[in-house]
Amino acid sequence: MKLTGEPGGVEALAEEAVVAACTLADAADPARWSASAVEDVAAALEVLAGALAQLDPECAEILSVVPVAAAAVVERAEQADAGAGEFVGGRATAGTSAALRQALVAHGLTRHRVHQLGAALVTVTLDAPEAQALALLLSRRDALSQQAQQGAEGGWGAGPAETAAAALADALRTHGTGAYARVLSSGQVSAGLTPQTAQAAVAALTARPGAASRGKRRGLGPGFRGVASR
Repeated sequence: MKLTGEPGGVEALAEEAVVAACTLADAADPARWSASAVEDVAAALEVLAGALAQLDPECAEILSVVPVAAAAVVERAEQADAGAGEFVGGRATAGTSAALRQALVAHGLTRHRVHQLGAALVTVTLDAPEAQALALLLSRRDALSQQAQQGAEGGWGAGPAETAAAALADALRTHGTGAYARVLSSGQVSAGLTPQTAQAAVAALTARPGAASRGKRRGLGPGFRGVASR
């Protein structure tokens, strides 16, 4: 990717965009936001991310999380506007990320990083085998049984990282909307989900005995392809 420093329309418009963004940030506080204002800013984020994504495929992959995060913010704002959301000081109910960590550890999935990014997005990063194991734990019982029958004896997580990411994205979407999973350059799998989906995932993991993570584990088979994102 080659960037030029030549002045032109793009540089001038980009400068105007950052000045407008700074003005908005100075004027904004939790008490002054409305659902329509949130929607407008989220749309601006998506447009700007789309513009930067044109730089090259790697930039497009990095920025692929922005539409998901923007949609989650809009959804939370609409829920709060309707009185359905639970906010404390403008933040999502505390403890979601901690509960998810505990639920993962209870199933023997210890090599992970969980972060709650504001009120709209929870991310979890795992090694590919543990991502595939989590996908199985979060799958519906009928899907879990079918995947186990198709799996090989070689062990849980024997497939590539792309397979694990696709499986995890599919499993997360059975517990809520706006989830994605992708493979990082490190080979790990990173998933993003709304706090509501994270809470549903915690409930599903808590409902399954922790002992289910021990013993012989089975692979997912060839049924999943590519990285699922949404």
